[in-house]
Amino acid sequence: MRIGKLEQVQNLREIWDTEPRFSDWLVSDEGREVIERDLGIQIENAQREVRGSDYPCDVVGNLVGEENHIVIIENQFGRTNHDHLGKLMTYAAVNRSTTAVWIAEQASDDHRSVIDWLNENTPPHLSFFLTQIRAFRIGESPIAPQLEVICRPNVEAKIKTEASSELKERHLWRKKFWTEIHDYIEAQKPPFRLQSPGFDHWSVVTLGRSGFHLGMLLNTQRKCLTIEFVAAPVGWRDVAYEQLKEREERIANQISKPLQWECKADTKRARIFTEAAINPRDEANREAVKEWFYHTICEFHACFSQIVRELEGPRGRF
Repeated sequence: MRIGKLEQVQNLREIWDTEPRFSDWLVSDEGREVIERDLGIQIENAQREVRGSDYPCDVVGNLVGEENHIVIIENQFGRTNHDHLGKLMTYAAVNRSTTAVWIAEQASDDHRSVIDWLNENTPPHLSFFLTQIRAFRIGESPIAPQLEVICRPNVEAKIKTEASSELKERHLWRKKFWTEIHDYIEAQKPPFRLQSPGFDHWSVVTLGRSGFHLGMLLNTQRKCLTIEFVAAPVGWRDVAYEQLKEREERIANQISKPLQWECKADTKRARIFTEAAINPRDEANREAVKEWFYHTICEFHACFSQIVRELEGPRGRF
């Protein structure tokens, strides 16, 4: 057996000759996959050179399924400096971002301290990442980029120290239960990837096309579970919804649960969803919750992962 030697690419300009070209790659499907893999952040609707006021930000997008959770990315070649730190903070403020990512070739100790300080002294809903871009290859193999995380938020620690006791308990309960649910689903080897378990009442499954995803929801107030298909493509939500309605019979035949359709004029998203009267807060329902989520999300994924590729958007089909 021949074993190759892993080598680091020393000059990133072999791959991207300028920072803008690197930013172009970040918003591509390949770039967003690397961000998801290495940072655990799933981004959609990523745009380049977004001008919130006087200065354009390298990349602005939102978390999948959370149109109000804005993610900004500031990147630079070379070593981190005060100029790009200032840009990061400016873009974060101007775009009202919830997550800010700073990517550089080398992170200085001073700037590591700054990002750690921000994560330790801001509310739980704000997150700051500092990462170093690396690239590797084996022999003549294609180059493989990697984002090495230097600083990341510790959301659980923030919640434990800053949230009210009621809010703290709710967030920690969600994180623990989502971990159990994800472990159960992953043990069945489903044909999709799950995001990292979080502290919110929802968990998202991507469908491979920006603006579309599946959501699993723990509705503790209404004492039920929900799985939804969400269509929120920028600029053509209504067009997508019309095409979905044309496939209504096909969708109903593929999913065994009763479906509700919703497309309100005052929202950016349309959705098709089903609910089950299973109280997730009742400990006696713990196994039933996991089983219902698994079987239902698999039905939704089998149906909508194909349909979203058929929809005709501004640039045609996916």
